[in-house]
Amino acid sequence: MNGPPPGQSPGWPQQPHWHTPPAWEEPPLKSRLPLLIAVAVGVLVLGGVIALGARYLGVNADSGEDKRSDKLPALCGNVSEATLAKARTTNPNGLASRETKLSKGTRTTCSWNQTKGVDGSGLRTTDVSVTDEGKDAESAFSRSISMHMANLQGTPMRKPVDGLGDEAVAILVETKSSFTEMTVLVRKGELIVEIDHSGWDAGLLTNTRPDPAELEAAAKGVAEEMVGKL
Repeated sequence: MNGPPPGQSPGWPQQPHWHTPPAWEEPPLKSRLPLLIAVAVGVLVLGGVIALGARYLGVNADSGEDKRSDKLPALCGNVSEATLAKARTTNPNGLASRETKLSKGTRTTCSWNQTKGVDGSGLRTTDVSVTDEGKDAESAFSRSISMHMANLQGTPMRKPVDGLGDEAVAILVETKSSFTEMTVLVRKGELIVEIDHSGWDAGLLTNTRPDPAELEAAAKGVAEEMVGKL
């Protein structure tokens, strides 16, 4: 009598081998690398635009302080508000303005800087001094010119100015930075008048040198009013 094959229970027919059906395979995803790169580039560009915009607004923001009511020496009133507006320095600076008694006479100093919301961006300052040098005025005028021409911060350039006092010169000093200084020196009799007008302009993303002609016109305007009323 034939029995069931070894390992098979009696009465149960041999079952075929069951195979587990293969799992459904998902189609391969398209590479996301180009999308990720595009997003990263977009973020960088946007960040750059925001940074440049903030830099531009910072450089071109109105400079100066709120208008002060500092009282300056009476002689400073020789310079009108309209002339100070052209020089973009309508804010009186009482801390840098004073009258000083000298052995020969008096030195009067006047100082103005920018009014916020009025005088624009960049930087401008205007400083004026009127000194009584007595009989030494001519030599004092020459010494002042020599001192300004020895400025080591830049390369001074000098030219005569007609129509101001007995003699006058303008001295321009451009530095390695954007800061530029224009000085007008005038001798009228025994008085030496010095006007220093300086600053820089706001560029697209950084400070730039101002136009020397604009600085000269502003300084000469202040000098004409001051000297004309002495």
